[in-house]
Amino acid sequence: GMNKKELARNPALTEYVVKDLNDNPTLPWPDKTFDAVVCVVSVDYLTHPLEVFKEISRVLRPGGLCAISFSNRVFATKA
Repeated sequence: GMNKKELARNPALTEYVVKDLNDNPTLPWPDKTFDAVVCVVSVDYLTHPLEVFKEISRVLRPGGLCAISFSNRVFATKA
């Protein structure tokens, strides 16, 4: 994932949260907060993916979209 330093340099962001979902898979937002959630090439590195997917479902509004992408590349330092 992106770290705080990388996120801070992004001028398009109005806010961001850095959270280790392997340490605690609970997302820090209320129920039904988002219209969409995007997870880009990160699922392979989650130790509790089902809990994270449950959290995604919780924070999505009814009819919300969840887009998940995967990669066939392995980064051993992140695995």
